[in-house]
Amino acid sequence: MGEQRRQPDAAQAIAVTLHELATNAAKYGALSVPDGYVQVEWSRAADGGIALRWTEANGPAVTPPTYQGFGTRVMEKMITNHLGGRICFLWHAQGLSCEITTRSL
Repeated sequence: MGEQRRQPDAAQAIAVTLHELATNAAKYGALSVPDGYVQVEWSRAADGGIALRWTEANGPAVTPPTYQGFGTRVMEKMITNHLGGRICFLWHAQGLSCEITTRSL
């Protein structure tokens, strides 16, 4: 039963995280300008986990935030608590890059 319950939790955590990233990109990032775009890549790790990378490009200049907002805290909690994973935000001048890794799903 535990594994069956974990799969919907994993899907929900990833969906909420991608929704938050897309919302922020549309408001402030690469999707807020006509030439901006987002590249999403994912792969399955040998241990059964998932590696997902969100990369924004051609958007407005990016600077790291001075505080952690509600959305960032939600994403971190969803990935760490529901997936036993890790989320890393990389604030490059050309756009945000976000890397998510999970344990075996």
